[in-house]
Amino acid sequence: MTFRIRQISVPTITFSAVICWVGFNAWRVIFNNFAIEVFDASPTDVGLIQAVREIPGLLAFGVGALAIYLTESRIASLSIVAIGLGLILSGMAPSLFVLGFATVFMSFGFHYFEPTNSSQLLAISSSDEMGKVQGRLRSWQSVAGLIGAGSVMALTLVMDYRETLYLIGGIVMAIGIYLVVALPANRGKSENRKMRIKRKYTLYYILAFLRGCRRHIFTTFAIFLLVKNHHLDITIVSGMMMANFVVTIFTNRWLGHLSDKCGERFVLAGSSFLLVFIFTGYAYVTYLPALVLLYLLDNILFGSSIALKSYLRKISNREDLTGCLSFGMTANHITAVIIPVVGGTVWAMFGYQTTFIAGAIIVFVDLLFSLRLPKLNQFQKQG
Repeated sequence: MTFRIRQISVPTITFSAVICWVGFNAWRVIFNNFAIEVFDASPTDVGLIQAVREIPGLLAFGVGALAIYLTESRIASLSIVAIGLGLILSGMAPSLFVLGFATVFMSFGFHYFEPTNSSQLLAISSSDEMGKVQGRLRSWQSVAGLIGAGSVMALTLVMDYRETLYLIGGIVMAIGIYLVVALPANRGKSENRKMRIKRKYTLYYILAFLRGCRRHIFTTFAIFLLVKNHHLDITIVSGMMMANFVVTIFTNRWLGHLSDKCGERFVLAGSSFLLVFIFTGYAYVTYLPALVLLYLLDNILFGSSIALKSYLRKISNREDLTGCLSFGMTANHITAVIIPVVGGTVWAMFGYQTTFIAGAIIVFVDLLFSLRLPKLNQFQKQG
């Protein structure tokens, strides 16, 4: 039939990623205002919902189990359906409890989409262009962030929050259903899938865990520092997020190219080296423009995860790839609930400087482990 897609390709993977990230970023932009203005949510209510939202990331190892029975293309498509349905359920929510349930449902879709879509992309990419294709994909994800944020800003001028969630969620879910039907299987019949953790992937799991610690410190406390200590209003914060999307459209491509040219070790160790100074800057710099610049640089360096996935692909068997990525996401989210609580307590007891110095120490440990990766020429000799 003509609506069928003949094969999984980089454009189809990119299109799927754009739809996923449009839906997720639309939710991220609208959530706080929706929860506060419609349900009069307290900071505790919002914090609790945000904490349980990370549970699907902690349970992302379930993707590896699903991949025993379903192809990656089917899991990714169903995940997009779940994101769209989660947005619709959020719009229908009569209470904060139901809104929390809808948020978790949406989050399952997002956290199960990411490892499966990455697995598809890495599986069809040549070893000398894995950074390049990942960089392009992440650039399109930044474009999707702009589309999602812009859609919410435009639609809420003429619709209320519920109608906006219905419309965006309906479009995302409809496209997801189409992809479920249209995308072909992308797995060889001879592939033998099992749920297992192999020792040779230990370094990848350690780096995923450490980068998860760094990510949750940043996402929880960086903007909070700017709002709490420097009194930034929502307009400036939103402008910073939009600027971040625009800049990373270009820097993600550059980081992908750098990973291919200089190697994964150079990118991962180099980003960790810079992050030591960035986190130290959060602790001691008080000049607001400098802190905003550090925030932007921190966001740019999130793109260094391209190199970590490229490293995994070079050392992994094809049948292990999806399971490893899903276990890596679980490792990345182990501290998702712990870091905000511990970091906030440390902030309250000893000051915000201690929280960010702890982040700098974690990043330094990440640097030491990154230096254990093979150099680029060593990979080439192995190949």
